[in-house]
Amino acid sequence: MPPSEDHAEDIGALCSLDPLPAIDILLPSKEQFGPANAGAVSTVVHDLITASRTPHCFHVYGAPVDEPFERVGFTGLAPRHAWLHGKNIGLANAYLHHLRGRPLPDLVEVHSRCQVASRIKAKRPELNVALYLHNDPRDMKGSRTTAERKRLLHDMSAVICVSDYIRGCFLDGLDVAAPLAGKVQTARNGVDRWLAAPVVKTPMVLFVGRMVPEKGILEFSQALAEVLQDYPEWSVVIVGARQFETSKPGSYENRVAQALAPLGARASMTGFLPLDKVKGLQQEAAIIGCPSIWEEPLGKTGLEALAAGSALLTTRRGGIPEVAAGRPYR
Repeated sequence: MPPSEDHAEDIGALCSLDPLPAIDILLPSKEQFGPANAGAVSTVVHDLITASRTPHCFHVYGAPVDEPFERVGFTGLAPRHAWLHGKNIGLANAYLHHLRGRPLPDLVEVHSRCQVASRIKAKRPELNVALYLHNDPRDMKGSRTTAERKRLLHDMSAVICVSDYIRGCFLDGLDVAAPLAGKVQTARNGVDRWLAAPVVKTPMVLFVGRMVPEKGILEFSQALAEVLQDYPEWSVVIVGARQFETSKPGSYENRVAQALAPLGARASMTGFLPLDKVKGLQQEAAIIGCPSIWEEPLGKTGLEALAAGSALLTTRRGGIPEVAAGRPYR
């Protein structure tokens, strides 16, 4: 969605600040901030920074990686005392230790880890801490209860949500009319529309995502195996693994493979692929599926399908309608 005039003025004001603010971004411990194994949160953070008019304002902290993204400030931190507190709090401890004797940032932006945001604010109350939510906070450690979310609302400088759906999840049970509720704002994910002109598409149905039941890949594959019997020119490509890394197929992947077996050589499962190869397939595929059967916060797959000029086949789950509704195929 285009920014409002007021919001556009705010962006201009940010760019004109002197000195520019220093913003530290803290990733979940499992994220790999590099092109080879970037997860969903790492990809969003990378895209936001590289799209910014002031990318040098940001510095990303996360688990050490051999080859981080280029042209983005990044520091890998080994978790401290993870054996006692777990890897996420361990990463928070490492960041707090890193801050000792250094100029403090103007803002610390903690992504998808409510307990980490609370930890940093408790240990350094003078810091401005923002919580950036990519998933339903009611399922997250440190924000499952109304009392925990109320405390976060009080402590955080801002709570940023990837969709109105996630914003509603955070405010569930809270007084949405209270002034503090204004701290909770929506900033939907976005992608570059990299094609200068429409391209000729291949009769291919593509799925890209984690190989987990809530993504609906099994049901999607079963439907494709039935429908595409009558359309022999069409093929299916399934891209993804259980995590954002190369791994051996599990039982769920095997069930998907069995469902696609009637299509023979017309169906393939690639496993995990790096971003550049995924982008090539997205540009090629005539149809891209986002068949989530859980309440999807705001998956980037749907946005990437639209940006690639592909037809999007999806469900009305979670935040998906916020970007997909009103764009029927014609």
